[in-house]
Amino acid sequence: MAEVKKEASKKAETKNKSFQLPEIIDFLKAGVHFGHKKSAWNPRMEKYIYEVRNGIHIIDLVQTREILGDVLEQLEKYSNNGNILIVGTKGQAASVVEKVAEEKGLFYINRRWMGGLFTNFDVIKKSVHSLIKMEEQLANGLEDLVKKERLLIKRDISRLNRIYKGIKFMEKLPEAVIVIDSQVEKNAIKEAKRMGIPIIALIDTNCNPDVIDYPIPANDDSIKSISLFVNIFGEVVGKSKKSLSVISLRRDHEAKLAKMKKEYEEEKERRERMEQQERERMKALREGKVDAKKVGSVVRVVKKEKNIEDEVKEAEKVKESADSKSIEELKLSTRTENALKDAKIKTVGELKKLSEEEMKDIKGVGAKSVEEIQKAIK
Repeated sequence: MAEVKKEASKKAETKNKSFQLPEIIDFLKAGVHFGHKKSAWNPRMEKYIYEVRNGIHIIDLVQTREILGDVLEQLEKYSNNGNILIVGTKGQAASVVEKVAEEKGLFYINRRWMGGLFTNFDVIKKSVHSLIKMEEQLANGLEDLVKKERLLIKRDISRLNRIYKGIKFMEKLPEAVIVIDSQVEKNAIKEAKRMGIPIIALIDTNCNPDVIDYPIPANDDSIKSISLFVNIFGEVVGKSKKSLSVISLRRDHEAKLAKMKKEYEEEKERRERMEQQERERMKALREGKVDAKKVGSVVRVVKKEKNIEDEVKEAEKVKESADSKSIEELKLSTRTENALKDAKIKTVGELKKLSEEEMKDIKGVGAKSVEEIQKAIK
């Protein structure tokens, strides 16, 4: 009777939560209870070990379930306050982490940990912004570059996406980090502890639970076990407004790139069609296959296109002249001018290439300075 009441109270507690904990049988099916060999254990894990069977440590799943419930409550609070980063770079975890993180709006690292992501976050963030700009430039065709330059940019985008894809639009440090294997992700854990970011991690019998804020004793090698926990984390985090905004940002970015690429291809097709028509008209002229009226119209069309080209060239010259002006000619305030000089920005053209956010990143340039600069370059 006591056991029945205990089980009933556990079910009642679960109902009051916004998430559903897996049952012990679910853990068993996923192999969550299998630890490492007895010879490869960490003595600090002794309190989480149920028994030794055939030389293998068996994890106490009752403790795992109770601890998981407490951890998920904390994770829910963290996800309501900000974004969550999940780290799983080893082979068994990489694909699961990416799939769930994309679907549920988590930031993720699934290739390799980039040193300084937490401790040197501002520099990493600029690299991610550069990647986003390069993607937009590629979608616009990069027609001002030669074929070799376009190929190099495509390679750079592919390389950077392997590293930064999961942290696009992560504008500040996460509220918490989820780690799949604390042995593999030692660098991530060190940086998180240094920056005071709470760590949630699966800890196998060969791990040290003392370095983790919220350790969950579980098999961190089995694909089924990893999938079970990653999906649970995704369900909890995916309900927060922050996660929904991440999903929206990713979709908007993809839609923007698709639209830009479509517009470029349509414009390219239109130009090619006009050029083909012009070649056919000129060929007909040379062969005398058109009458005088048509010849006159062709001449007028060609003349008009030449005039347009001249006007475009003239406009480009005016623009180049304006962009070549020095910062001093804008007559900005002394403080703003000195800040730009310290940032090695010498011409108006260099200044125009900067976005509002990039201007604010310059030391000594605030919101008022940005307004002053934008008025001056108009």
